[in-house]
Amino acid sequence: MLKRLFIAIDPEPALLDTIFRLTSTLKREHPIKGVRYTAPQNLHLTLLFLGDTEEGLISQISNKLEKICQNFTEFDLEFSNLGAFPSRHNPRIIWIGVDNPGPVTALAKAIIHDSGLVSEPEKAQFTPHLTLGRVADSARGDSSELFSTLFAKLGNVKAGSTRIREVLLYQSILKPGGPVYTILSRHALKKLC
Repeated sequence: MLKRLFIAIDPEPALLDTIFRLTSTLKREHPIKGVRYTAPQNLHLTLLFLGDTEEGLISQISNKLEKICQNFTEFDLEFSNLGAFPSRHNPRIIWIGVDNPGPVTALAKAIIHDSGLVSEPEKAQFTPHLTLGRVADSARGDSSELFSTLFAKLGNVKAGSTRIREVLLYQSILKPGGPVYTILSRHALKKLC
């Protein structure tokens, strides 16, 4: 049986509260029809999206993550600056980025290159971010002026920092009301002395 999987890290609850207030401000002060914001309980930073994966491989993936995480120490991430994929003028995804990407990028690269889960790791790209919202095709293009205003006013926002203590293997079940995420395994990073 196939399960839709991804590997991620989660911000601490205090930072999630701050980001939830930020998305509430975006909805209230910059309402754009066709933007669906991420539910607070679904905010995470994806390190690697695995997609549909055989259920029998979950324990093997967990074992690989456990070994990789033993080589990394807990670290702090500072979240700031709104961005968008593919661009701020015509976004499909609205996100908040990371000020100090070194530690999380190293962790993601280790998972991508050392886990054996990616067939062509040299082609894998990683941009650390938390997805705040997704933009429907109907809202793209016509709303470019509204997006320009949003990014001009809130583009340089500072959300705060969080301690990253573990890597999580998630299952994602797509439902009409939005995805439901379930943690399948947790993998602790080494504690800071």
